[in-house]
Amino acid sequence: MREELIHDQAGGRASPVQLTLSTFTDTRSMPFGRQLLFALTVLVALACAGLGSWQLGRLFERRERNRLAVEQSRLAKADLTTQSLEGPIGFRRVRLAGQFDPDRPFIIRGRLFQGTPGIQIITPLRLPNRDTVVLVNRGFVPSPDAISTFGPGRYAEPVDADFEGIAVAIPDDGDGQPLVGPDGETWRRLDRTAMASRLPYPIAPYYVIRTADSTTAEHTIRGRSLPVRLDPPPLDDGPHLSYAVQWFLIAGSALGFGLVFIRRRPTVSDVPP
Repeated sequence: MREELIHDQAGGRASPVQLTLSTFTDTRSMPFGRQLLFALTVLVALACAGLGSWQLGRLFERRERNRLAVEQSRLAKADLTTQSLEGPIGFRRVRLAGQFDPDRPFIIRGRLFQGTPGIQIITPLRLPNRDTVVLVNRGFVPSPDAISTFGPGRYAEPVDADFEGIAVAIPDDGDGQPLVGPDGETWRRLDRTAMASRLPYPIAPYYVIRTADSTTAEHTIRGRSLPVRLDPPPLDDGPHLSYAVQWFLIAGSALGFGLVFIRRRPTVSDVPP
């Protein structure tokens, strides 16, 4: 038999010190089934730790974007009819004047506004003497299934527009998950490359969230006009820290289970003949 089961002369039983040390340090003394289970717990722990590290990386990236957004929000308002935005863009206050292209809207599905499901309407805006258009998030429209548009033309606004908003960089992952339904095409999220393929003109690397006019209640929750103007996304840490903690806890639990399991005193049924 193996070392951990050698009987001492005094009591005829295995030495507790020998048993603990050998089972903790030498997995070769374990049956194959226990070795396999221990290896699986280690793999699970490593995978969960990797996911936790990935969430921490996303947290640090988000904090960097938030820092940039705070810096740009303190800059003077940019007039996009006379100047261009260069470099990284985040939460820059802007003024725009141009013409909407109501025939080529983008519908963002699966949105919530104060607990109400709905959609967001994105419309290209042509700026004077520019061949590049700016996508404008005009706001939120309630929809019971968060996908039906009931015909976006119902929420048309004057083609000529002069307004203020917040410029935010457009994500560019190459896939906004477009989906064609009974009411036409909807998108899961904004995506510059994918949306540019639907338009006959180039689009700017940022979009503008049109803010509500402070002189009227229209296009707000107090008014009757749709869409309802939206506030910029909050500058917070999001769920990444809590997700990272959860993954690390799962990793620790898996590893702890594996260590407790291999340190368990073997029974007669565990020992090969």
